[in-house]
Amino acid sequence: MLARVEAHGAHAARLLGDASPAEREIVLGVLRWQLTLDHLLAPHLRRPAAGLDPAVRAALRAGLYEALRMRTPVPVAVAEAVRVARRLTPPAAGLVNAVLRRAAAASWPDPGDAGAPLAVRFSHPDWLVERWRSLLGEEALATVLAADQQPAPLALLAAATRCEELEAAGCRLVPHAVVPGVVTVAAGAEAAVAAIRAGRAYAIDATAVAVARALPAASGLTADLAAAPGGKSLVLALGGSHPRLFSADRNLGRVALMRRNLAGCASAPALAAADATAVPLRRGSCAAVLVDAPCSGTGTLRRHPEIRWRLRAEDLAALAAAQRAIVRAAAPLLAPGGHLLYATCSLEPEENAEVVAGLDLEAVPVGERLPAGLPRRDLPGGGVVVPPRPDGDGFTVHLLRRPA
Repeated sequence: MLARVEAHGAHAARLLGDASPAEREIVLGVLRWQLTLDHLLAPHLRRPAAGLDPAVRAALRAGLYEALRMRTPVPVAVAEAVRVARRLTPPAAGLVNAVLRRAAAASWPDPGDAGAPLAVRFSHPDWLVERWRSLLGEEALATVLAADQQPAPLALLAAATRCEELEAAGCRLVPHAVVPGVVTVAAGAEAAVAAIRAGRAYAIDATAVAVARALPAASGLTADLAAAPGGKSLVLALGGSHPRLFSADRNLGRVALMRRNLAGCASAPALAAADATAVPLRRGSCAAVLVDAPCSGTGTLRRHPEIRWRLRAEDLAALAAAQRAIVRAAAPLLAPGGHLLYATCSLEPEENAEVVAGLDLEAVPVGERLPAGLPRRDLPGGGVVVPPRPDGDGFTVHLLRRPA
């Protein structure tokens, strides 16, 4: 799985669908700590890790991760890595054995050691660390980087979950500290995952719930564009303040997934397979529009750690161009007085403030519509950045209004 993620662009979350807890820990842990692992391996390699076969790199990283982060006895971690290397790339077994025995004697970087680079202490690329230093400030930076290194908790939307059944099956559900209506699975994750697959529970990030609720109530038509897999549509439908809901996504398979996810909702939205730049709605027909735009995902590095190793600063321009096309198609759908909520799970200004700049809409301060305890950084134009935290993903949110 690690080799496929790195060499072939696979998505770890999809590969881990039926994985065991140990497999999930190794794969996501190695991806989160990849830079730190390579830093510790480098002194013991004759050539940079980038020049090795992807399977050999994966075996080295996984073995070192087990030895230093999972407290697997060093001889066991090394033997397992050698066994894997011997099966996948036999000539490299000796290298894996020799390098890991030496590297496993190293000390893991102390997160509080100001003498070590943040990139090494928290395993983020230098360019992203510097970008976030400017965006968030020095004090918040280390907190955000540390949050990215923690596994994301399994959070459920209580209104779409049979909580009593889960508790009877051994789940311990804890109400989210900040976002009402969200519960976190503190124990019994296996039963919760089974319930999600059976449609008896719905997993969703707590910040995503808060973002969806920031869209003002509307008695007229509400359109959720680029809506799959349907989490925010589900929040709006169950909240009761958007009785006429239309949800669209351009991918037919994802629309089918959205239909399944929304099947248990009493007031399920109308669904359509449609590109967000060309939805089948009349100009001025919507009282509210939600655009949760496809983005770089830099606020979701807890869940998708491989993003940090794939994304480049120069990639943001192309993403922003696509987002700008969506927003400029969505804005004319608003009736006078209607609201457009634009959100991404990205912290990057190019994908957020710069995308909504220049629209013929009024900016509405959105911070007051988010839960009071949700950490945020208010932006000059009325939007907010919600940084990643141990209990929630990072988002940037803007609310705009068409003058009446």
